[in-house]
Amino acid sequence: MVNSDYSKMFSCPKCGTMGAIYVLKVSGDKIIVKQRCPKHGGRSFKVPLIQKDQFIHLIRSAVFRCYKCGQEAEEKFMKQSGPWVQINCICPTHGKMTTQKIWKTIYTEISSKEVAAPELTQPEPTQPEPSPSEVKKVCPICKTPIEEIGKFCGTCGAKLD
Repeated sequence: MVNSDYSKMFSCPKCGTMGAIYVLKVSGDKIIVKQRCPKHGGRSFKVPLIQKDQFIHLIRSAVFRCYKCGQEAEEKFMKQSGPWVQINCICPTHGKMTTQKIWKTIYTEISSKEVAAPELTQPEPTQPEPSPSEVKKVCPICKTPIEEIGKFCGTCGAKLD
């Protein structure tokens, strides 16, 4: 799945709004996400755990959001309980939100640092092999660069191939 597909997956399929994640847990090789769009209500979906690095920035963005309006909210309370972290965020417009339950390992990853969107890496352009005329020859004995074509090294006198 490409990064843009994950952006669509974490947005409401009806309106495209990024909803707030209220439950996020790991089950086997999947991450189960329960998310609420401010306009269209709750929904649930699964994403592959192995590809987490491709969408962790979307999880971070969706966890710290208001249920009612969808705007970013600030974390004010956090409590660990077993494999869960329960958090409350404060919306600047609506105040306290209901408790969100996030799997502890995911919470640690999204709260310990600002999670950046993954950069799409372009393959390094390959350099064409230099032509034989471009290859700088060196003496096999003294390693002196050979400027002129000849049968012997001008520095040490070694025979050149």
